[in-house]
Amino acid sequence: MLNKKNITTKFLATTAIFFSTLSFASQPLSVDVQGNKVEVIVHLPGDISADLSLQFENAVGLTKDSLGLSAELIDVTSLDIIDRLPSGLNITPAAAFPMMITIEPKANTGFSFSGVATIDLHTHNLEYTAGTPFRFFKAPLNGEFKDITETLGSGSLRTRGSTGKFSQFIIVADLRAPLVVVQQKFNDLQTALNEFSPQINAAVYSALLQDINDINQLISTQDYNLASNKLNEFNRRINDNRGINIPDVWRSSRDIRNIAGELMAFSKTLRFSLRLIK
Repeated sequence: MLNKKNITTKFLATTAIFFSTLSFASQPLSVDVQGNKVEVIVHLPGDISADLSLQFENAVGLTKDSLGLSAELIDVTSLDIIDRLPSGLNITPAAAFPMMITIEPKANTGFSFSGVATIDLHTHNLEYTAGTPFRFFKAPLNGEFKDITETLGSGSLRTRGSTGKFSQFIIVADLRAPLVVVQQKFNDLQTALNEFSPQINAAVYSALLQDINDINQLISTQDYNLASNKLNEFNRRINDNRGINIPDVWRSSRDIRNIAGELMAFSKTLRFSLRLIK
């Protein structure tokens, strides 16, 4: 077995990137804001590049400056990054795409959004093939990275994830078994629902908890199709109650939690992983 702190997987060994010759500072970005959508073009030293698209359901005060968006090259062998990945083996940052994107709005910008923010990333530095281990990961600022992948596209790598909050995003090679990933994502969803319970209408929370129990039972009996369908019901229940019985707004002042957005984001990435083992 591989030790996560002694990375020797082929994803690192086959990519000749000499980090000592590269600038690791944040780079200027091309950012275009149109209504609730943001288009970003990133070019970093070493011909590392990406197109990024952010789509908000409803945003207030959305500008290039209010987003607090930046991109930088990272040392994929650094323990500062490795130690932020999920515990266990076989998860490594994509060596051919050593980019970390940060979205960290400053508290005084007045920026807010409701529901989920959808993030699409496209890069020519990575190739999509059937069964690719590449995944889209997100972390709070300097916190633990988690898989938020919802889709993977063919050709040069295209991926999508969603979030109810921000801030840092990377691409990793995740060689864990699909069922291990499913269990982790289910645990994250269950933990989030329990954490948010005081802020959710009691009757709605009870219904959501029953949904979670049903999903858990369906996963344990390997009925992944029905588990995925139940996740759709879970999301519909949240959507029907958001803004009334479930808080659904994120603000740069960080005085409230976008509970609906976070729960739906956990649910969507779990559904993606369920499809891989159906």
